[in-house]
Amino acid sequence: MEILWNILGGIRTVLKAAELLPDFSSPRGIFCAIAWTATLLTLLMGCISFFIDVGDGDADVSGGDADGDTGLFSVRAVLGFLLGFGWGGYVAVQSGGSVALSILVGLVVGVLMFLIVAGVMRLIYSLKSDGSLDYNTLVGRTGTVYVTIPPHGEPGGQVQVSHPSQLITIAAVQEGDTPLPAQSRVEVVAATTYQVTVRPLTSPGVS
Repeated sequence: MEILWNILGGIRTVLKAAELLPDFSSPRGIFCAIAWTATLLTLLMGCISFFIDVGDGDADVSGGDADGDTGLFSVRAVLGFLLGFGWGGYVAVQSGGSVALSILVGLVVGVLMFLIVAGVMRLIYSLKSDGSLDYNTLVGRTGTVYVTIPPHGEPGGQVQVSHPSQLITIAAVQEGDTPLPAQSRVEVVAATTYQVTVRPLTSPGVS
């Protein structure tokens, strides 16, 4: 524990010497706090995406939005804006700019970063869900429930199905009387564009 505190103390000393220590007592410190928060959240999201499929892995095809503008996409775009705003404003104020000018610079850089991230994510999603997949080839394949599937054909569920070319996360319904919880194993019995109908391989609640 002492070693950890020494490391953290060393990092704090370096950041303070470089005037990169976040605080809320000055415009520079506020910009720095925003920048570091967005940077750490971006790194954390990258680590989570690397180890865990968070809906933006090999493929994410959902019935709700064919353009791929998902919650995760929105978070990344917002983080891109905060990165641009924080670091852009920090550089401006460190260069001697006024608070108003620094805010303006931060907004411009933030919007540019937002548009860049949004454009890249839309391009990725358009390549992943360009309609080239023959959904009928999913019939007979097994998968895992990703989001609990309500009974009686009600929408809202999702499954992950392995396909030779990709791992597909797709909207799913079922005709049973019991919800299928996450991690249940299922089989695809019918498929339409952006949605499949599944049946459980085992009774819900039975491992």
